[in-house]
Amino acid sequence: MGAGSDHSGGNNRGLWLAVLGFGAVSNLLMLAGPMFMLQIYDRVLPGRSVETLAALFLLVAALFAAMAGLDNARAQLLVRFGARLRQRLEPRLFEASLHAHLRDPPDPRPAAALRDIDAVQRLAGSNLALAVLDLPWTPAFVVLLALVHPLLGWLAVGGALTLAVMAAVAHLAQRQPQARAWRESDNAERLRAEIDAAGPDLVAGLSPGLVNRWQGFRASALVAQVRVADGSARNTAQARAFRLFLQSAALAAGAWLVLQDALSAGMMVGASILLGRALAPVEQLASQWGLLLAGIAGWRRLRLTLYEGADAAPPAPTAEIRAPLRIRGLFVPGPDRTGPLLRLGGFDVTPGRALGVIGPSGAGKSLLARVLAGAVAPGAGSLRLGDTPLAALPPYRTGYLPQRVALWSGTIADAIARHDPLADPEAICRAARLAGAHAAIVALPAGYQTRAGPPGAPLPAGLIQRIGLARAFFGDPALVILDEPSAHLDADGSAALNAAIRTLKALGTIVVVTAHRPASIAECDDLLVLDAGAQTGFGPRESVLRDLVRRHTEVVRARAGGAP
Repeated sequence: MGAGSDHSGGNNRGLWLAVLGFGAVSNLLMLAGPMFMLQIYDRVLPGRSVETLAALFLLVAALFAAMAGLDNARAQLLVRFGARLRQRLEPRLFEASLHAHLRDPPDPRPAAALRDIDAVQRLAGSNLALAVLDLPWTPAFVVLLALVHPLLGWLAVGGALTLAVMAAVAHLAQRQPQARAWRESDNAERLRAEIDAAGPDLVAGLSPGLVNRWQGFRASALVAQVRVADGSARNTAQARAFRLFLQSAALAAGAWLVLQDALSAGMMVGASILLGRALAPVEQLASQWGLLLAGIAGWRRLRLTLYEGADAAPPAPTAEIRAPLRIRGLFVPGPDRTGPLLRLGGFDVTPGRALGVIGPSGAGKSLLARVLAGAVAPGAGSLRLGDTPLAALPPYRTGYLPQRVALWSGTIADAIARHDPLADPEAICRAARLAGAHAAIVALPAGYQTRAGPPGAPLPAGLIQRIGLARAFFGDPALVILDEPSAHLDADGSAALNAAIRTLKALGTIVVVTAHRPASIAECDDLLVLDAGAQTGFGPRESVLRDLVRRHTEVVRARAGGAP
């Protein structure tokens, strides 16, 4: 990042210096029009010289051609600046959106930031950006008008202030509907993200209500957007008409000064043109205030998202990866932030051992798996592999098999390699063999190049589960989390799973298995018992099982003794 960032920073500085330099020359060339009119009225017409007229015309044509070239180059440079900004920020924003999608509930802000960058890029490549860069030249032109005559200077100052007031009024009038449009659009996107995260099984039968709710958000946003567009069109028309009026006013004031012998006819016409040029950036800002607000708001949200991501960034991982898993004081709050969903006192799992997590439905087994995988952020507690926080481990050092395996668009090889384009094909095959999926994959017509996600024919549920296992085993994971791994496996698949767990343990990997089936914990060395989100037992498998049997027997005897 260091060298690349320095190089990118140097390129951006070069772009800005070129933009500012071209802008300075272009604004100086703006004086060509007023000077041409001055010479026409004060030299050519009194002298009736066709040669002078031709020479001045050729000169001003060349100057305007140069100005057009400079403005075109400046606009292209701004477009490239916006593209470079997008190229630099988009990967970070996309990564943040992936992490946010894992949260429960999903955070829609990073995904919205991907849309905000569109607004920033549009602003960077628009004429409004050029107007902002030209705005510092307005005072210089006003001073020049004042040097021609103080009356013209005061007229320019009054016109600029009036346009500024018009822009401020437009801002105040559009602030509320613009905020409403953003709010309702965010509500619609948040609802869509929640539906996407829930999946079809959880939204079945809710379609009419969800559609109506989404349409309500979008309708409110559309009404607000129409109000903003109406206001923007009105501001544009008013600002343009007022600037043209000021030019006419400057011409009238100049004519009066000519009648008073205080100004020449050429200076009168030139001053009118110069006034129009001086106020052009102010007019654009007043008429396109909505675009400017959208770009600024988008940039602020982008900075907030990036800064939050930087603050939350984990520390650099240490080299120690074959180390004990240490959990201390783990606490996951409920949705209302009052009661706990998960509370663990703590335990250790040494390398080369498998931990089985058991308990009744709703005990918190899958939640613990998601916490270990980084899909849910705990409210408190410490989760470390040796001295390294789990969040600081490189992604390929942690393998995770969720209850529902999702295969994105790509090949089976892509799915196993976690869509790493530089993945070693042999490592992909090794992970597939470990998951017991290699034979089934090579039996397919396209083998590892078979489409794993849409479009394409759906794969069998058992094969999808094994591909998910292979993805969890890919690379050299120090920690593998398997959430109900045998849910879609037959007897052969379960046997292959147990063999894979034995292989991983031999390599020094820590394996965490959540299970309902007794067969899933056959290779587990330790057991963690959860009940209603609380840790009720931990230790070697046989010891924990004996304790569970003893407690169950005591409960049965107590119930039998109390029966009438």
